[in-house]
Amino acid sequence: MIRYNKIYILVITSVITILFWIEKIVMQLNRKEVEITFDPHLFHRVDYRNLDFDLVEETIRKGNVYPYKCEIPNKICFKKYFGKINQTYTVIVRYNNEFIEVKTAWNSNGK
Repeated sequence: MIRYNKIYILVITSVITILFWIEKIVMQLNRKEVEITFDPHLFHRVDYRNLDFDLVEETIRKGNVYPYKCEIPNKICFKKYFGKINQTYTVIVRYNNEFIEVKTAWNSNGK
């Protein structure tokens, strides 16, 4: 029983650490006003994934942080559902000191 309590405490502290880290990174830049750049990889996938860059940018500026795909030190994942077109955009970005760089993005039908 004591063994499970130690594992449980370890998992809880690691989750709390990740959540504080994400909050610190997101608060570093004002994502509503910061410059957003795109990786060349994204342009190669535009036709394949049927991406709309305006929706990708809106996902970054107004979307929710999806913590399961975030990695230390600066990789953040945003998700946003657009009800009128019934699609969810998922965007992986890298936070830098002065801008946000979009590494990859994809859309899926429904929520």
